[in-house]
Amino acid sequence: MKKIILSLVLIASSLFSLDGDTVYEKHCESCHKMLKPKVGLLAPPMPSVSKRLQRDIGSKEEFVAFVKDYIQNPSKEKGHCSEKAFVNLGTMPPIGKSLTKEEIDVVSLWLFENFKHPEKLKSCDKDD
Repeated sequence: MKKIILSLVLIASSLFSLDGDTVYEKHCESCHKMLKPKVGLLAPPMPSVSKRLQRDIGSKEEFVAFVKDYIQNPSKEKGHCSEKAFVNLGTMPPIGKSLTKEEIDVVSLWLFENFKHPEKLKSCDKDD
């Protein structure tokens, strides 16, 4: 009986565990698409965001800490977008304030690990 209960607990916990894709799809995808749309751009595409931040921020730990802070307290002063992006799109809303701590942790790490940018130290396009 104990084995059955333990198995059910493990299955249930795996069903309810969060992953970055799920958090992205639920909270980020409506604005940050994976590809730049032909019309109706609401925010820079997620690969561009990751690329720019990986280029601008040194370590994985600093990257994750920055994202955790920025999605809760975004500002132009903290941002890494081009001036053109801020003019055209504005500053993102503080969407992180509506996320759980676990969702913030998961999506911040996902943004770093999900996108590989071997050219990350090269300059990004001016319009990213």
